[in-house]
Amino acid sequence: MAILVLPFLVYFIWVYNSKENFFKTLEYVGPPQIQKMLTEDGEMVKDTIPYTVPEFTFTTQYDTSLSQTDLKGKIYVANFFFTSCPTICPAMNYHVKQVQNRFKGYDYFKVVSFSVDPEYDTPKVLRKYAQKMEAIPGLWYFLTGDKEKIYQTAAGYLVNAQEDETAPGGFLHSEYLVLVDWEGRIRSRLDEQGNLKGVYNGTSLTEINKLKDDIKVLIAEYEKKKSMDEYRASKEERK
Repeated sequence: MAILVLPFLVYFIWVYNSKENFFKTLEYVGPPQIQKMLTEDGEMVKDTIPYTVPEFTFTTQYDTSLSQTDLKGKIYVANFFFTSCPTICPAMNYHVKQVQNRFKGYDYFKVVSFSVDPEYDTPKVLRKYAQKMEAIPGLWYFLTGDKEKIYQTAAGYLVNAQEDETAPGGFLHSEYLVLVDWEGRIRSRLDEQGNLKGVYNGTSLTEINKLKDDIKVLIAEYEKKKSMDEYRASKEERK
């Protein structure tokens, strides 16, 4: 019994005490914040904090509120669309539905779609659209609210959204999907040239497959962090 159990126990302790990951983690996206901190020795040092999506609160298709704070502790994909969009939105949200269905088994995974035409896209309209898209209740949220605040929120995700009479449907918005971690930080892989990708083209199946792969990486990072926190907490309780 000791011969069987000892190797597993050694491996378990090594894994959960290790500060290294056993996979390549995703990069942080966006301008970092430089924070000055005072050490115990009275020395002023600088610490770099990754960019965090700004706070927001909007109305869901269920006529309830959802904020960035509500999404803390969740991994989610964000995008911008409108229900009457005649061009890229149908293809983009069809791919988003594929992402939803792939990760629906993880209760900490969500999808958040912001309407860039909130005056038309009321909760009732969004609820009907959600049913059409077979959105899973409590997993895929469609948000509406003040138009200018939604456009500011788009900028906070480092994508564009605005009213434009010359654009199809009257609105200009990005086809990009944004991957956000449990701390509200945008994450992404590096491309083949070593450049930060940043976003994923929601109309491209190739890009969607890359997004799915990167969500798996982020889930692995989240699970490892969660397990380490639980293991270290149990060690503290035993002291």
